[in-house]
Amino acid sequence: MKQLFLTLSMVLLGVTAMAQTIDDRQFGIDGFAACAGTAGTNHYLAGGTTGGEGGTVVKADNFSQLQAYLQSTKPYIVLVDHDISTGIACYVDDLSTGKLCDKQDGTEGVKTTYGERIMVASNKTLIGIADAQGNAPLFSRITFVMQCTSNVIIRNCRFTMNGVPVLKSGENKIVAWRNGAQKEVGDPDCIGIQADAKSAKSDWGGHVWIDHCEFFNGNAANKDRYDGLVDCKNNVQWITISYNLFHDHDKSCLWGKGDSDVYDGCRTISCHHNHFKDISGSRLPLQRGGHVHYMNNYQENCEDGWDLRSQSVGYADACYFKDGKAPILPDGGGELNINAAADYGIVYDNCKRVITGHEGITFVNAPKKYDRQFDAAQYVTSTWLPTQTWSDYYVNSHDRATDVPAICQQYAGAGKMVVWTGDVPAPSAEHFAEAVSTQRSMGDTAVFDEQGNKITHVDTPVRNMMANSGQTSAVPVFDMNGRQTISSSKGMVYIKNGKKVLKK
Repeated sequence: MKQLFLTLSMVLLGVTAMAQTIDDRQFGIDGFAACAGTAGTNHYLAGGTTGGEGGTVVKADNFSQLQAYLQSTKPYIVLVDHDISTGIACYVDDLSTGKLCDKQDGTEGVKTTYGERIMVASNKTLIGIADAQGNAPLFSRITFVMQCTSNVIIRNCRFTMNGVPVLKSGENKIVAWRNGAQKEVGDPDCIGIQADAKSAKSDWGGHVWIDHCEFFNGNAANKDRYDGLVDCKNNVQWITISYNLFHDHDKSCLWGKGDSDVYDGCRTISCHHNHFKDISGSRLPLQRGGHVHYMNNYQENCEDGWDLRSQSVGYADACYFKDGKAPILPDGGGELNINAAADYGIVYDNCKRVITGHEGITFVNAPKKYDRQFDAAQYVTSTWLPTQTWSDYYVNSHDRATDVPAICQQYAGAGKMVVWTGDVPAPSAEHFAEAVSTQRSMGDTAVFDEQGNKITHVDTPVRNMMANSGQTSAVPVFDMNGRQTISSSKGMVYIKNGKKVLKK
């Protein structure tokens, strides 16, 4: 049956978040992220994932602004139209290893920038706006952590940890420059979704949509140089990962950090129309626990692919695997269901380790000899379908397996389509000040400036000072550093810490 899951009206689930139709294909939110979740539980969200919908639309021009908006307790739709890193230079022995040099004056090593961490708060949308050449903004050496976070959308962005610095004596942790000192700030994941701030037994998070993004690292001396591209751990539910490009990496996606990271209801994830290319290691994903709908994904020239481990449940649906070592590893303790409908099973194209004995499998360009064959006796079969978890579950496009390579090459990744069609506001110091003053309390969450110094506050408009300066307008003026400036006949008045300073 061509449409296994009926494409329902967006109104049915109250989803209003950025739906586009291109080439007669619908690219709005779908899968588990579009589901409301079970009423009466922490994960219930009426209408499904909406991100920062209803919040202020802002433009982030630098790392400080990006960090402030995404860590604020207020909802925001954050737009970015150019590449962002911390911009704080440092020197490492080599980009492939990233060990920080003893001297940081440029006399030894190669140049990169310090890394950082953004503790993404709930009710946020981050959208990259591509340039005229179709290049979406690249976030370099910045880890985006969703710790006990709900309702986040990230679209049309690129992420890499390439060249991130680490301590010589450390364990490949990201090193940031904070308040005049080097500080380790966490694992070098591009995106980490987790829920263990206090206790993994009671914490929760979820309702996340990651769509049309690109993730890569490469240039690594060993497989432990970088961590995951998109990792999901603990009790996080109702997630969709769609139309993304994952490439040039080793350990891509870890969904469940260990055999104990499994329990009832954890990790409901839709993974569809993603292109995994040149993954020289594993984890596409490595799944422990949870339920995953693995649909219309294209693995190309990868090694160990989707690895179903302890108590995991998965549905393999119309996927294409080309030139792979082991696209699906079903014998690790999980349960696997494979779509048996004609044209909607899985295709092995010159793959070395394959599943056999199932009517939903097609072989193309079979090698002369397989490294290994998994028959039904070697793994636990399942009958699970996503509609058993959510009765109104839907996907916008359910494509034939043989069409998947062309579709993923055309649409998966950043810069492949226009995601934002609204106005792009100018950077606003007023909004930046508000975001700084409403930071989420989560560990050592803070906002840091272009020198790595903590920003404690940004001064807000003061009407009486404007009047005293001779300026009659009630509209304050800010410079690009968020300082309020006031014109006067004697020069510029700068407001700093509530005091008027006249610059002659």
